[in-house]
Amino acid sequence: MVLDDSSRFILAGGEFSAATTDNSIALLRMALDDFGEIRELKKVITDHGSQFFANKSDKNGDSECAFGQFLAENRIKHILARVKHPQTNGKIEKWFHTYEKSRKLFDNFDKFLNWYNSIKYHESLEEKHYLQTPEDAFWSRLPNSCKLNLLLSRMERDFNAAR
Repeated sequence: MVLDDSSRFILAGGEFSAATTDNSIALLRMALDDFGEIRELKKVITDHGSQFFANKSDKNGDSECAFGQFLAENRIKHILARVKHPQTNGKIEKWFHTYEKSRKLFDNFDKFLNWYNSIKYHESLEEKHYLQTPEDAFWSRLPNSCKLNLLLSRMERDFNAAR
């Protein structure tokens, strides 16, 4: 999952048979494709899973992994969570808890994700006097300059497609 830290909005997600580097990169690419024109993805926090982090290093202490290379190519800072400290990744851990508890209620992952992002109110996203969905929080917390950038880039795309 690629989760926006502020709003808990899932920018990209999927169900996979294994947690692999390729699947992780594919989700980040999806998030960049869908939301990169809105706002720069600056940081990613992960655990020390082998799909994210090269657990072995050479004699100089250097290590290479495809996930780290992808982040470097896209100028995204990689933050590693503390070992044996699930609170560091608490928001995504809570998302997985909700997934495990509620996924079986939906025909497919896309319906579940729509419910999570757009229908289910998130208790920690209270904004003044009402609760918000992650989608409401994502768009309301986004700076106006980002919204304007999105509008202009989509107008340009539609204009070019119409020609």
